[in-house]
Amino acid sequence: MQIHSEYTFNFDWETVIKGFWRKYPCKEFDFIQFNQVVDMIVDDDNKMQIKRIVYARKFAIWCLTLEDITFDLENRSMQMKTKLLKSCKFYPNLTGDESIIYKSIDNQHTHYSKLLSNFHQGFFTKLLSQFNNSFKKGIDVVEARCRELQNNK
Repeated sequence: MQIHSEYTFNFDWETVIKGFWRKYPCKEFDFIQFNQVVDMIVDDDNKMQIKRIVYARKFAIWCLTLEDITFDLENRSMQMKTKLLKSCKFYPNLTGDESIIYKSIDNQHTHYSKLLSNFHQGFFTKLLSQFNNSFKKGIDVVEARCRELQNNK
């Protein structure tokens, strides 16, 4: 099963990426307790590869994920894949993949797409409402950060 959503920000790519990077901490995602860059390299194609650990906890339910983020500055795009590393025994057995792309459309717009794939159908209906809610919250937070950045120029 797959869940796919898209959105276009009315901000340039650089502002959206700064907004994305400043997404945490925030009250909308208060369950994100910790996020830390653990590795960063610039490869032979001048792409920046970043690995970031994210720890999420809500009450007794927790998980630890690894985000693999690639910035392609020349093409003004960012791709991120998230992998579940470890979780508590109460955490749903969500063995799917998350993929996010931010891509510049022009100097004033940035396209955002998010794809969840390889989930078992039993979780699909539960995930759909959570995914849509989380997707919208994420957009709202990044847009708020983008407005703050523009107001501080």
